[in-house]
Amino acid sequence: MARSQARSQLKPAVAAEDASAKAEARRLRVLVPLILALLAVALGLKAWDERQSAEAVRLSQIESEARHIADRITAAANVAVTAISIAEGGSVPRAETASLTPGIDAIVSLRDASQSPDGSRLGAAATVAGEMMEQGALIGLSGQGDLVFLAALDARNPVIALTQASTIIPEPGSGAHISVQAEGHVIGFGDPALQPAASAADLQRPQVTSSGGVRAASACAPVGEGSVCVCVTVDQPLFTRADLLSLAIFALLVAAPTFTLFGLSRRLSLRQREIAIQETRNEESDRILGLVMRGARAGYWEWYQDASALFLSDGAADLVGLGEGGRAPLEELLARVPVESRGYVKEGFSKARSIGWVHLTFIAQTSPLRWIEMRGSISTDPVTGTTVFGGIMMDATERKQAEDRVKTAERRLRNAIEGFNGPFALWDTRKRLLYWNRAFALDFGLQDTLRPGMSHDTVVIARAGAVSMERQSEEDARTTTIALRTGRWLKMVERATPDGGLITVGIEVTENVRNEEELKKQKEKLRRAALDLERSEGHASELSRKYSEEKEKAERAALAKSAFLANMSHELRTPLNAVIGFSEIMTNELAGPLGDPSYKEYAKDILMSGQHLLDMINDILDMAKIEAGKMTISPQPIDPIDPVDAAMRMIRRKAEEKAIDLVLEAEDNLPDIDADHRAIRQMMLNLLSNAIKFTDRSGTITVRVEQRGTDIYFGVTDTGIGIPAEDLPRLAQPFEQVAKTKDRNHEGTGLGLSLTKSFAEMHGGRMLLSSIYGEGTTVAFVLPIGGPAAVRFDIQRDVA
Repeated sequence: MARSQARSQLKPAVAAEDASAKAEARRLRVLVPLILALLAVALGLKAWDERQSAEAVRLSQIESEARHIADRITAAANVAVTAISIAEGGSVPRAETASLTPGIDAIVSLRDASQSPDGSRLGAAATVAGEMMEQGALIGLSGQGDLVFLAALDARNPVIALTQASTIIPEPGSGAHISVQAEGHVIGFGDPALQPAASAADLQRPQVTSSGGVRAASACAPVGEGSVCVCVTVDQPLFTRADLLSLAIFALLVAAPTFTLFGLSRRLSLRQREIAIQETRNEESDRILGLVMRGARAGYWEWYQDASALFLSDGAADLVGLGEGGRAPLEELLARVPVESRGYVKEGFSKARSIGWVHLTFIAQTSPLRWIEMRGSISTDPVTGTTVFGGIMMDATERKQAEDRVKTAERRLRNAIEGFNGPFALWDTRKRLLYWNRAFALDFGLQDTLRPGMSHDTVVIARAGAVSMERQSEEDARTTTIALRTGRWLKMVERATPDGGLITVGIEVTENVRNEEELKKQKEKLRRAALDLERSEGHASELSRKYSEEKEKAERAALAKSAFLANMSHELRTPLNAVIGFSEIMTNELAGPLGDPSYKEYAKDILMSGQHLLDMINDILDMAKIEAGKMTISPQPIDPIDPVDAAMRMIRRKAEEKAIDLVLEAEDNLPDIDADHRAIRQMMLNLLSNAIKFTDRSGTITVRVEQRGTDIYFGVTDTGIGIPAEDLPRLAQPFEQVAKTKDRNHEGTGLGLSLTKSFAEMHGGRMLLSSIYGEGTTVAFVLPIGGPAAVRFDIQRDVA
């Protein structure tokens, strides 16, 4: 009845709302263009500000990239200086140090580099290094594209290292350019169109420039304290993809409120039709709600806070025994409630004013008695605008009886579980703890930890403190045997319940586990004893057999080597002496002319081949003596120039045949050196012979003898074909040759450098080897002035 009265008051309310909607539409037609204009201006200013900020961030990133590349060059310089220090320390040759140091192509002294031909990498590096010494710089850039690192460890002869700038400078991406600039030299990488027109000195700070229709951002960073700078230039178009995206976003931001305001105005025009439709729907919903309420034995109610009466539907009034529905005083409802529950119902309505909802369950004195449940919440009446409570009232008798039965069954189950002496736990479908017995908490020490709702994983982690070991059953993955720190063993079994939950039950199996462990220990002892017995019997016989076989092999190898060397020495030297002698007589025509001139040339070829073969045999025999420890030297004071001069006279004819210029550079007033004259001459012959082999016609071979501290330096530098860096470490090994060098094969045993190294070490010195492929090679040996005895004295003094 109250709802029918409310609906009769809706017509004037609808008319008022219609007039209000029209006035609102007129205001919107004025405000919408103004709001959109202001929004467009604000978004345009925001877009310009974001573009300026983005460009500043981009310049900062480019400057950071330039500094990063400069730091990489500085780090490479530090590595090069360290490598030079290692090489000059004498422990590792320069060439080997360069080959083992990533990014370093060569390590040479400034004096050696100055001897290189003009136009070569070393020559250009030497020129730059001279300028660097005048400026006090450690990093320079040559015209050949090399970064030159200077380490003035020895003021008389500084050492430089060089590497290609391309090995340090990263490959720039598309639309980027990286340049390395120094005084008079510029090296660029990447897009040449982006190379900055200004020099590094002009780019004092990052900036955006436009040249030739190309807009680019540039930044430079100095390398160390020298004149080398790194500049990074990146293409900076006038409009980037991010700018276009921002414009699209701002356009959407303008479009969104436009469509929103348009929708609001359209909504106002549709409001009247919606009200009429809603009235029809309300009537239909009331009819359907009444049918549903009667079928569910329920009804609805309403209560105004300032009223002392309720409105009850027919179904609600029937539930509490009041007959027909309608307005009923609150006291009349309380009269249908037992005396002991009246205070509870009155307090529920009183609290509803503050909490905004009602939920009461009480007994109605009907025949038979019923349990009634009232549910409702606060809302606003659409007609009067006043606050009203509304909800449903339903018969809860059957549910209360079912709850009572469940509570009784649950109490009995709890008593039975508590009487079980093993751990027990019950989990819901989400594996959250519902119930556990006292044994579960005591066994795992969780009396103060367990609470309803804890997850299964959390309980497993919490019980870890009481568990010393846990192992899973091989037959059933849901069965686990747990060892408690108290010494007890529990067998934990987990099984799923019909409703999707989980039950955990534990049974004590301490005695069973102890018996199983004892049985396993006895079986393991028996197995180990059997294995040890079998192993000891077979191992002794196998060791004895292998020892006899290896000893026999070693003896046979030693005898075969000795027999081979003895036979080769006798069988080859004896006929070679005759071949060399007779061919020399025929070449000099000591017994008369040979007749045809070609015979004389043949005899000369036989003589040269025989001498070469004899030299090879002598080298092999010398290496065999060195390996056997039977080679000895006879050090005595000699002039270091004398054996070098003798070797150059012996080899000069071969050099003249290839038009090679043989130059000797020696310091004046060199001290005498305690060394073997024949050994030094042989070492120089080996180095000069190799230099002539691998130097093309009209080349230059420079022999340098100088004092370096307490040592004498003997070096041979050629302008030959050079040696690849990867082949340098193995050249000093016996019988090693670089056969692939320019696809040329040269005669020889490959023992020259190995013998030179061995003779140098017998004198207490060392051999040095450095080369640049395609430009030349320097092979040298350094001997102590005092001879091997001085080296042994220094070693003994250091040990003491």
